[in-house]
Amino acid sequence: MIACQRFDVPDDLVRAFQRDGAVVVKGVVDQAWREVIAAGMELNRKHPTKRTKDYARDDATGERFFHDAATVTANPHYEDYITHSPIGHVAAQMMGLERALAFYVTVFLRSPGTKARTPWHQDQTSWSAAGRDALSVWTSLDPVPEDTALEIVRGSHLWERPLKRPYFEHNHLGGTMEIDGLDGMPIPDFSGADRYSYDIAAWPMEPGDVLVFHGMTVHGGSGDLPVDLGRRSISIQWLGEDARITDPPGGADPDWLPELAEHGLGVGDYPACAMCPVIEPEQPNA
Repeated sequence: MIACQRFDVPDDLVRAFQRDGAVVVKGVVDQAWREVIAAGMELNRKHPTKRTKDYARDDATGERFFHDAATVTANPHYEDYITHSPIGHVAAQMMGLERALAFYVTVFLRSPGTKARTPWHQDQTSWSAAGRDALSVWTSLDPVPEDTALEIVRGSHLWERPLKRPYFEHNHLGGTMEIDGLDGMPIPDFSGADRYSYDIAAWPMEPGDVLVFHGMTVHGGSGDLPVDLGRRSISIQWLGEDARITDPPGGADPDWLPELAEHGLGVGDYPACAMCPVIEPEQPNA
């Protein structure tokens, strides 16, 4: 068990998260931790993992939308942030638990003026872990104006039927994957004709704020940045005590099954291990 810094989330925000599936918590990540994240991103740029993808890239204009997925221990700066900053305590409180399991990390680096927008989707339908207690804690090192912010569909984490999965590939963002064994509902046109049939929310954010959203909360639409604004963001995926390793229809993305197997874990197991540490807050006045 690893002890992290404390950050007491107001009860009303916990209730809002449980009701809506997403909330913003202000001022969680201080300047020192933002510098740790920035160092991790610089190392990540120079030494991307085998799972890195460019969701968009135009060498003529310089536009790039870089994505990477890494284990908690793959980058020492990310590991420090994940295991010792207050975000583990925030994640645990949102799930109503005393501790949380750090599953993995995703990084999104958009160059200034990048137009590629995030397809509407649910994260957990592609995770190699199932369980009701699952969420992401997302933060940006750059300001997030509301008209470029990640949008979420309130209450969608409680839907009984998941969405179909979209494509996340270079020059193929969006659309719909047809996957045997996934009885998913068609992806509504949340950005267009169907927008006013749903309760869609987005929040402006300053560096240090975090967006917490459930693994099954429908989200997307972010991007289309102005020419003078880039976005360096990092999202940590967290699991609760009911988490179990799974191999979802269509395969996991990212697929952590090989790495988990190296730790002696397989489908049906609780994923706690050196790769996926369990974090709890330090004791008050410790």
